[in-house]
Amino acid sequence: MPTDDVAGQTITHPTLDPDHYFLPYGYEQRAVPEYFTDDVEDGITWQPDVYPFAAQVARDHGCDVIVDLGCGRGGKLVPLHAGQPDWQYIGVDVGANISWCQENLAFGRWIEADLETCQALPIDDDVLSRAVIVCSDVLEHLVRPDVAAGLIGSLLQRGARAAVLSTPARELRAGAADPGPPRNVSHVREWASEEFRAFLTGAGLNITDFSHTRSDDAGGGMTTQLALLQAHPPVNGSQE
Repeated sequence: MPTDDVAGQTITHPTLDPDHYFLPYGYEQRAVPEYFTDDVEDGITWQPDVYPFAAQVARDHGCDVIVDLGCGRGGKLVPLHAGQPDWQYIGVDVGANISWCQENLAFGRWIEADLETCQALPIDDDVLSRAVIVCSDVLEHLVRPDVAAGLIGSLLQRGARAAVLSTPARELRAGAADPGPPRNVSHVREWASEEFRAFLTGAGLNITDFSHTRSDDAGGGMTTQLALLQAHPPVNGSQE
């Protein structure tokens, strides 16, 4: 299995062969993306409709817990908390972003975990049974999004009611034939919509709804993929 040496640390991972992530032959991925520090204040809200959508999914399922995988500095959880202060919020991230949340946000529970390697989270099953998972604008930053997909699947199987995922739609931004790597230096890869659906399905995840949503609130257009996932139904009507 190939390895990369990043900042003196050897990281073992599958090949970046595009086939592994359902990308077109020859697509160039960025093996060492820049860490995204969520501290830009440009007045633009990126993917502004994803968290309100997740909140509505939570209401529809009678949930009062949001688990945000790759929460950054919690900027999109703040307005949710303002609207639903009685809900429980759990943010998961690594490095400077999660440290900032722990030091500056009085609400929520902030868990440090690397989504490139994490296979389980210390969240009780009774909490998960009332939870919707959000993973917004995150998977394209990961060298190993398959690990994060596996984590999402395990949280759903443990009882989380739904998961809301979003990521750029390459065909609607750079064109499906764009050879990569993405212009954003913190992105490893960007999927076209059919590729992303295939990646999620290949990871064993159950897509119950799929659409496109706004990239930003500054006129960026409907160029973001939005996927709703739920646990696979029991086989042959069996009860777990």
